[in-house]
Amino acid sequence: MFGNGRKTIGVILCDVSSHYQEQVCHTITSYAREIGYNIAYFTYFTCYGIDTRNGRGETNIIHLIPYEKLDAIIICHDTIVNPAALSKIWESVEKRCNCPVVTLRHDAEKYPCVLVRQEHMIEQLVYHFTDEHHKKRIAFMSGPFDHPDSKERLEDYKRGLANRNIPYDESLVFEGDFWNKKAKEAADYFTMELDEMPEAIICANDYMATSLSNELISKGFLIPDDITVSGFDDIWESSIYMPPITTVSVPVEEMSRRAVRLIEHMWQGKEIERVNYLDASVVIRNSCGCQTFSMQAMLAKRVRQVKEHSRIQELIQANTYMFVDLSDIDNLDGIENRVRLLDYSDKHVRNFFICLGEGKGTHYPKYRSAGAGFAKKSKAVGAVMNRKSIETEIFDTSDLLPAEAVEPGPMIYYFFPLHNNQYSFGYFAVSYEGVYGIDKVFENWLAILGNALETIRIKQKNQGLLQELNNLYVHDALTGLYNRRGFDSISQICYSKAKKEKTGLAIIAIDMDNLKVVNDRFGHMNGDLALKTIGKAMEQAAKKEDACARVGGDEYNVVGVGYTKEDAEKFVGDFQAYLEDFNETSELPYLVQASVGYFILEPGDEKGLEECIHAADEQLYEHKRKKKEKKLDSVIRWEE
Repeated sequence: MFGNGRKTIGVILCDVSSHYQEQVCHTITSYAREIGYNIAYFTYFTCYGIDTRNGRGETNIIHLIPYEKLDAIIICHDTIVNPAALSKIWESVEKRCNCPVVTLRHDAEKYPCVLVRQEHMIEQLVYHFTDEHHKKRIAFMSGPFDHPDSKERLEDYKRGLANRNIPYDESLVFEGDFWNKKAKEAADYFTMELDEMPEAIICANDYMATSLSNELISKGFLIPDDITVSGFDDIWESSIYMPPITTVSVPVEEMSRRAVRLIEHMWQGKEIERVNYLDASVVIRNSCGCQTFSMQAMLAKRVRQVKEHSRIQELIQANTYMFVDLSDIDNLDGIENRVRLLDYSDKHVRNFFICLGEGKGTHYPKYRSAGAGFAKKSKAVGAVMNRKSIETEIFDTSDLLPAEAVEPGPMIYYFFPLHNNQYSFGYFAVSYEGVYGIDKVFENWLAILGNALETIRIKQKNQGLLQELNNLYVHDALTGLYNRRGFDSISQICYSKAKKEKTGLAIIAIDMDNLKVVNDRFGHMNGDLALKTIGKAMEQAAKKEDACARVGGDEYNVVGVGYTKEDAEKFVGDFQAYLEDFNETSELPYLVQASVGYFILEPGDEKGLEECIHAADEQLYEHKRKKKEKKLDSVIRWEE
């Protein structure tokens, strides 16, 4: 994989900019760079929901994973909240994967896994609140009730109460979302809807703990004076919250390293334990009422928080500029410079590729599909290596990157879907300097790029429709030649050009003989065939720069610049020869014939364009009269 002779580990996870996932990626990336492995992170975001059109576009990234080509796979099972996506991942692993597979925080039964012993951690928090702080009325903010972690942590909560002889009260349990959307509803419930407010609230994760604390404080309650709060997972935000949140720490770094080491052992043929356990631990901070506050540590974390906040503001501003810059985009030329990734002050972005599927059409995006999967071939329409634009060739999508991306050292890439709602265009691949996490607002950047691709597609479609309408406006639908409007426009251009270049201008007038007879005797389909044959004869006889037109039912004109009388005579001869050849080989019961006249406007002649056209018509009519006089205008080949 990646063509540099190194083993490649695929890592499947969701919401890569979240704290836990960020720790996983940092650890695996650091270890891979140290040992010399390639890493391919396949990830998407759930910020817009999983059961939306956008959610379907996001989860399509799982169909990009080249299971057959990877040397190992790590599945961060608990980060992937879409059941359908999880089911598809495991189905693909079963059918297509012939390499080691390791799961984090989930026992998939037949595959090695790294688990965290956390089944008694909520129980330990209950003991801390009862034994150390003498709390009796302890509430629990769960995650979604049907989530495995929610079920386990709720049982821990019940067991902790039972072991301290505190009756379980179902009314003290509130169903949250493992995020911050239900914080206000939970705060209202615990402080206004219950007959008696709880003394402590144990939250099933830190996101709910911090957001619930915000809502409680906004209602005028002090933490921990009026009510105590705890969380779970020990995300970075919980350590800098005021007051810092008591929580449960999961050994993410050791867990991630253990997963890679298990893979190495399987590569080496060593025996391994299928289930590998690590221990979680309770982290005591101020939100439960303990005095653990360290001003120096808090200041250091606050400095980091301020820097991160400034960084986010910079990224939001850059995304805004990008959105404005792309609002009038109508093609992808130089797109790698317009997406502004190289403008970031930290210079972390090193390589990136905007990979779009190959499909019909001449302009990208050529591929747009609401179905699962990606085009078989892709093209990096925007490609940057070592912060400089490069040109790349079309490549097999299963290779993930173009051949020009190959580097001798370890290659660490994140792969994201590029889409607009459920419609996929391709994917985005990015590599960073050193060990660097995905930006907090990167999902917005990807959404802007996806919308820009849809804007370009719509503009190109509209341009094509406009061009088709314009073509219909100035072209004859039957023959494909210019129509009267087209001839009026192009003949004026040719007239002006001939005057400017002081060269001859030819106006050739052609009229089909006996169209009415053909229509009446043999039907309009045969009449149309005859008319088209006249058009083909004109195009065959004309010069490349000449303009041929059907200006009426059976009337045609040709206009050409740089003509002499000899050129005009040659046109007439070639035109009539084409018709003669057609009639000789045709088995039609009629002859396709036409009369021709022309006028050459010599340099210095001051006749206007209309006079030239009239002069050509006069010669045409003279030709017709002579043919009738000599009875050369018979169209019927034989009588039926």
